[in-house]
Amino acid sequence: MVQLIGWCNEKNEFLLIYELVLNGSLNSHLFGKRPHLLSWDIRYKIALGLASALLYLHEEWDQCVLHRDIKASNIMLDSDFNVKLGDFGLARVMNHEHGSHTTGLAGTFGYMAHEYVTKGSASKESDIYSFGIVLLEIVTGRKSLERTQEDNSDSESNEKSLVEKVWKLYGKQEVMTSCVDEK
Repeated sequence: MVQLIGWCNEKNEFLLIYELVLNGSLNSHLFGKRPHLLSWDIRYKIALGLASALLYLHEEWDQCVLHRDIKASNIMLDSDFNVKLGDFGLARVMNHEHGSHTTGLAGTFGYMAHEYVTKGSASKESDIYSFGIVLLEIVTGRKSLERTQEDNSDSESNEKSLVEKVWKLYGKQEVMTSCVDEK
């Protein structure tokens, strides 16, 4: 987890001060203006680090913490590319016995599980769905939602889901040849 160093509240301005995480966010490495080359070893390390963070939040702490906003921009990387999960602004704490936590819908479209969007019930499984989307981003080098120009419309843009794209390629048995990031 990204360490909270301190906070300040002056003149109706509330500031949180966190540790400096030298390699920034996973988002900047995958989709920034100048995406950085991430070796497959580093990608694996990032995936494993995120899985470890979620295991801790969901199972190993006294209470279960639902993050509710797992996405590439909330995954920070230290100087050795170790994962530091950040932005707990939407997180909810619940007892381990409860299967889900019903709240108002919060999170980032493209990362939210269908069940969470339709029922408004956050769960460990909805966090794991978001984790799966991040894994797809790590492997493909593509965003969870991408704007596309539809041939049938007059330059209207639509958003195409990475899950839909990968699922179609899977059906054609083209995942490994058309989907994996070449960087």
